Amino acid sequence: MKLLRVNIARLAGWALGLNILVILQGAFVRATGSGAGCGRHWPTCHGEAVPLSGNLQSLIEYSHRGLSGLVLLLGLWLLVRGIQERADRPGFFWFTVAAAVLVISEALLGAATVLFELTGDNVSTARGIMVASHLVNSMLLVAALTGVFVYSLRKPPAWPLRLRQQPLLATVFGFGFLLMLVMMFSGGIAAMGNTMFPSETLADGVAMDFSADSHPLIRLRILHPIIAITVGIFMFLTLGYTRMRKPVPEALGPTRALFAVYVVQFIVGIVNFALLAPVVLQIIHLALAVATFSLYTAVGAVTLGYPLVETTAAGQPRLSRLEGAFKNHD
Repeated sequence: MKLLRVNIARLAGWALGLNILVILQGAFVRATGSGAGCGRHWPTCHGEAVPLSGNLQSLIEYSHRGLSGLVLLLGLWLLVRGIQERADRPGFFWFTVAAAVLVISEALLGAATVLFELTGDNVSTARGIMVASHLVNSMLLVAALTGVFVYSLRKPPAWPLRLRQQPLLATVFGFGFLLMLVMMFSGGIAAMGNTMFPSETLADGVAMDFSADSHPLIRLRILHPIIAITVGIFMFLTLGYTRMRKPVPEALGPTRALFAVYVVQFIVGIVNFALLAPVVLQIIHLALAVATFSLYTAVGAVTLGYPLVETTAAGQPRLSRLEGAFKNHD
């Protein structure tokens, strides 16, 4: 029982980090065509518990399953800790429940992908939808684990979130959250189109995007950059509005990080498009997207959960204890 009572912030951090690694590993599996490395077998690989005689694709796919299994166990471990802490940390508890449900659905989606043979050389629209849906579920899991981490801190935001006291701000953040999920879904479609129908030149790729004879996965991928730019503009407006309407000091750090990550993400996205989506850039692009989603969730939880910042007599925001400590130290 002592092992189960490991520091919850550390456990939440490990679960979030490993889940992000699983997402990136999944992109590598897709990009290398290793999804069919274990055939139509799950959870075994070609009917073997451990594929000792498998090829490289089998090892890549099986290692992805192994790491996914570890994340599943961490999710259940977090749930146990959430139950133990539910009286003192209700926010932590409910986010661990959400994470446990989503990590199980993540495993089921992975199993369905294999069992229905939506891997390897399958270029059906159904596979594209499955990949995109799987990515959306992964992002929801990232959001849940981010919430787990935020509420594992010593001074977490209030629970439940102060939504009724700030309906407009809650609506803005909620709408941004939905827009990001749409962006992730379109990103999954675009990734499948780039993987299954690579272009030799940028001009050929653009021509394929607008050709009536192209596969639906190709014709739909043009939507992703349009949606991404729209989401970026909305997110920056949201952050600016939030800092003006409710300048919570605890949200300043993640807000700055979110702004910086999305700028880098936008640049990487342009380079990825220009270079016809090489595998390395695809993974970097996805990693930045996951970081963006996680930071946006953290900013939303902290902003909506903390009360409005106190101000001084001069009308200036009063520093939080943490920021004041750093200022005095400097």
